[in-house]
Amino acid sequence: MSAARIIHVPGELGVNSYGLSRAERELGLESDVVVFHPSPYGYGYDIDLHAGAGQPFWRRMARRASFLRRALREYDVFHFNFGLTLLSVRQLGFVLDELAWVKRRGKTVLFTYQGSDVRPSASCPCGREDCRRLDRYRGPAARRALRFADRVFYLNPDLRRWLPGARFLPYANVDAREYEPLPLPDGEELVVAHAPTNREVKGTSHVIAAVEALRSEGVSIRLDLIEGTNREEVRGRLGLADLAVDQLLIGWYGGFAVEAMALGRPVLAYICEDEPEDNPFGESLPIVRTSPSSLVDDLRRLVADRERRHGLARASRAFVEEHHDPRKLARTALEGLVAIPAGG
Repeated sequence: MSAARIIHVPGELGVNSYGLSRAERELGLESDVVVFHPSPYGYGYDIDLHAGAGQPFWRRMARRASFLRRALREYDVFHFNFGLTLLSVRQLGFVLDELAWVKRRGKTVLFTYQGSDVRPSASCPCGREDCRRLDRYRGPAARRALRFADRVFYLNPDLRRWLPGARFLPYANVDAREYEPLPLPDGEELVVAHAPTNREVKGTSHVIAAVEALRSEGVSIRLDLIEGTNREEVRGRLGLADLAVDQLLIGWYGGFAVEAMALGRPVLAYICEDEPEDNPFGESLPIVRTSPSSLVDDLRRLVADRERRHGLARASRAFVEEHHDPRKLARTALEGLVAIPAGG
């Protein structure tokens, strides 16, 4: 019996799909990541359809449809990301896609949701008009995913509110074996790393204000604001930082925090814990709980406590090894749906 063949699409919207795909290959499966167009952040992929937003609509859809015909012949599992499929069309309040056709062909269908693909704009700090315009399509698209998919996953626990019956799956964006934990710097000035892809969503203004407030007190601290660069540079600059501040408004941590923890960097973020399901890891999560209103005090305490920073560095690395191992997560996603080859 041949190994299952898996396709992840679209893969340019974060590195999570690429992490799962490489892990699936290690397990002995065939797995490819398909992008409509390459990401400017340097995320890995296998197949570029040259069918991104820069192309005329008819050309984009023709290329995607042509690839779908090929994919139905060559792949057994279709793992869709960000609430999108190969032929997703959202117009005039309607959502059209190929899910029913894919299921009729006997394929296994998975979805992974990441955030604004299903979270309504009213529950997100992003104020972009194009984000608000998508509100009318998020619910219908999610209902189609829940109807046709064998499994639906979400990376942020709050998304369960809009994906009833779906499952939490931690980020698979980092393979700890490829991230050598680095000793914390020993300089006089403490460096805080923060890498927003969207300043409004990440709460960047609060990070800037907190660091400036501490500097005005005479604290030797500097903010490294990492923006508009590729993943390799982000990793390199994280290695020079003493700690990282991730998201301050959403209530969970993102892929940047996983990278920081893999390098042995303490991380601060706002973690919503109003209900048990808000934090599936409970007290084992080594992220320092903070908020816009408490960030100055939380940073001040961490700056003054070198021993605590070292303890958090060790705990953070161990946490990534245990809970963000892409091979474990790939097994979890596919368990009972796909036969894993012996030894995989």
